[in-house]
Amino acid sequence: MRTKLSIGIGTAVLVLVIVFCVLPLKEVAYETTEQYQASETYYTSEPYTERIPYTVQVPYTIDHKTYWKTVTKYREVTLYSDAAEQTQVWQERPVTQYKKVSLLEALIAY
Repeated sequence: MRTKLSIGIGTAVLVLVIVFCVLPLKEVAYETTEQYQASETYYTSEPYTERIPYTVQVPYTIDHKTYWKTVTKYREVTLYSDAAEQTQVWQERPVTQYKKVSLLEALIAY
């Protein structure tokens, strides 16, 4: 009689262990953070030099007569242009992940 009772209790415990612990029965969602690389754009002003032409009237004399001639001269001017540059930075974002857990673990968590 004791043997049958212990076998019955052992079988019941085994069934409960299989149902609640071994079989992954429930899918649970949980929040975690994930690191990823993102492009970050920033703008800088870069100087560059440009030669700009301009014309002037220059007098010159021949035999006591004054003549004018047009001469093209150049001046160097420093200008600035906006340049976009990109760099890679590490950032974090929250993500929802899913995991299968046993029914007993899901019941304990709630």
